[in-house]
Amino acid sequence: MKIFVIGDHLTGTGPSNVTAKYIEGLNGRCMKQIFRSRALRAAEMILKIPFSKVILCSGYSAQNVMAMKIARFWKRKCAYLMHGCVEHENRINHCEDPVMTAVERQTLLLADKILAVSDVFAAWLKENYPEYRDKIVSMPNGADKSDINDHTGSYDIKRDYNMILSIGGGMPRKRIVNICKAVKGLKEDPKYKDLYLTVIGDKGADSDKINSYPFVENKGIVSHEEAVRLMRKAGMFIQNSSFETFGLAPLEALNEGCDILLSSNVGAISLFKEIDDRYIIRDCEDIEEIKEKIRNLTGEHNNTVLLSNIDKGSASWERRTKELSDLLMTLI
Repeated sequence: MKIFVIGDHLTGTGPSNVTAKYIEGLNGRCMKQIFRSRALRAAEMILKIPFSKVILCSGYSAQNVMAMKIARFWKRKCAYLMHGCVEHENRINHCEDPVMTAVERQTLLLADKILAVSDVFAAWLKENYPEYRDKIVSMPNGADKSDINDHTGSYDIKRDYNMILSIGGGMPRKRIVNICKAVKGLKEDPKYKDLYLTVIGDKGADSDKINSYPFVENKGIVSHEEAVRLMRKAGMFIQNSSFETFGLAPLEALNEGCDILLSSNVGAISLFKEIDDRYIIRDCEDIEEIKEKIRNLTGEHNNTVLLSNIDKGSASWERRTKELSDLLMTLI
């Protein structure tokens, strides 16, 4: 079977890395895009789609619409690996874009299968896009042993258990403002007076609010190497997103030795065989709950127990690639 994988696999973003993992796993069974310019990518699709059995479009892009229309002409089936929902994410980040929404809607309409990158995201899509319910399936991201290795984070960098780290910058859907409010409340207790929050990520609608708290270190956009250094220093990593289709950052933070708190909206929760409710923020808007979960975790670390609860066998990229390949074969 010849699969043509359409999508970014070169830039090092989360979706790009997932696409690259699948291309690596499919090996000789797939073709991929090799050009970066829009014109050459278009020519590549025109030339390669007729020689493909099935097409996999990975990640949001306007080129998906063109690819799916060409595929229909040649009577080829298309699956859309959906890493996020730009319509919803733009709305909650206060930057709605009618053009992007139209592209995404047309992609969903044209796709023969819509593959959501977590069970949580698949359920959300079925509820919010019921017209496509019958073609939405879950295809969770993987986690290889090479990605997540069991260790307790023993590094030259001294871990600071007063430091809380969160990634997402000023993006409202990350709900970092609510972490700020929780830390502010905790610091009123002398026991937690030294807590501080380090934030990394791009500016957004919530940046000014986050920066108004004196205990916040807002690093802005940093290199991956610096992000890893901060993960190796922080005692706790919090992902308090209101919408997070998967979430690679908390898994990386866990691997670098952090204790972690995750909102119930984080799709990566499905990788754990089991996870104690004390480590999940059920309501990302509930400041009292966030305070309580932080308070509990400062006295009882969860890094080792959560690392041991990741189901590395069933969640391996090798296993995921086979599941993807088997699913695509059903479309032929």
